[in-house]
Amino acid sequence: MNYPIYDKLKQLNKEDVYPFHMPGHKRQKQSIMEGDAVFALDTTEITGFDDLHHPEGMIKESMEYVRHIYGSKESYFLINSSTAGILSAVTAACRYGDKILISRNCHKSVYHAISLLGLRPVYLYPDIKQDICTGITSYQVREILNRENGIKAAVIVSPTYEGIVSDIRGIAKVLHERNVPLIVDEAHGAHFIFHSRFPESAVSQGADAVIQSLHKTLPSLTQTGLLHICGSRIRKREIEQALTTFQSSSPSYILMASIDYCVRKCAGSPQLFEDYIQNLKEIRTRLDQMRHLKLLKTDDPGKLVIQTGNTDLTGKKLFDILRMQYKMELEMSEIPYAIAMTSICDSREALDRLCSALIEIDGSLKDTEENHETFNIINELVLTPYEAKIRDRKRIRLEQAAGEISAEYVFLYPPGIPVIVPGERISGDAIKKILKYREQKMNLIGLDEEHIYTVDERV
Repeated sequence: MNYPIYDKLKQLNKEDVYPFHMPGHKRQKQSIMEGDAVFALDTTEITGFDDLHHPEGMIKESMEYVRHIYGSKESYFLINSSTAGILSAVTAACRYGDKILISRNCHKSVYHAISLLGLRPVYLYPDIKQDICTGITSYQVREILNRENGIKAAVIVSPTYEGIVSDIRGIAKVLHERNVPLIVDEAHGAHFIFHSRFPESAVSQGADAVIQSLHKTLPSLTQTGLLHICGSRIRKREIEQALTTFQSSSPSYILMASIDYCVRKCAGSPQLFEDYIQNLKEIRTRLDQMRHLKLLKTDDPGKLVIQTGNTDLTGKKLFDILRMQYKMELEMSEIPYAIAMTSICDSREALDRLCSALIEIDGSLKDTEENHETFNIINELVLTPYEAKIRDRKRIRLEQAAGEISAEYVFLYPPGIPVIVPGERISGDAIKKILKYREQKMNLIGLDEEHIYTVDERV
């Protein structure tokens, strides 16, 4: 009998393609299952097994352990990963129609929360340096607060997909002066607390709620995460009500066991992180010697961002070469760079393999006059995402969409950060970037072949 998904997963296990991408366990065979069949461990809320939505026993004990390790006021298990945490935190902090400040490089789940609640977004655009979004500063936040009244909450992504952090402590101070809660999407930073070489977690920097995906950078199963309450501006009761709404009423005990195992394993194994940091230091030193490819210095040393610079390669071409010729799959590619995600589960041999491949590729390159255009896209906000969603729409060719109001999200996946958000007037730069993505055959979401849906302003 044919089992398409299961058969494909078994095939993947047989291939010698090394995963420099999430999940952080890197498909290592040793796991919490310890050889047990997955079905044998799968259960529901039977007698003595507690209830995620009303924990009183072993789940409560595990969440209290996580709270102690991370230093939060309350910590909650997420079995729908950061998406459930972001939806819950925004729902708990805002009322329908409120005004919310968000960094424009947030994940699509933040925009989905905005649309669900009919929120009025105020976008903070990060600066661009070396083709990468820089961290948000307290000065930028204060500037917006000085001109925008009535903001009820703020959402900042830190670290970014590329491992860049924002001034969370300074931003929290500015927001709290006006009693505005700060929600931090720290999906890529669950590992920060386990070694001093990593940036400081937003949990200890004054954020009111922090959302983390364990599976991205730590040895936990895909779809696992944590939501931490760290202040008093977002009420526990409302967080818990929202989590009940956005998480399954039949949560996976295997996923919950993975969360518990992961945090306890990481907290009890400091040497794993010492070895990991030392390996990263040595690998980065070697890669810094490349003449054409450039290794970006990031706040999180575990994110290896390889910029293609003035070569005839794009990030997508580099991604494909590593996949096809060297049997290594990176996390993602952009036009000017590609990202390898690492974790404590990457052996020194695996990191050496990546390093040797990049150095060999670099040796075959030469600098060219190729200039990868930098796009600092700013689209005018005309309607809220909810308003755009309920309007009549029309289908037009992408090349003819400049000046139209988008009715759809368009984004590269990964990372899932929208180039265009519903309700925005589509800029020429946004179209040029999307066309570049299409030219490179990158994974674009939101287009209908060569067309895009826009708000029909004639109606």
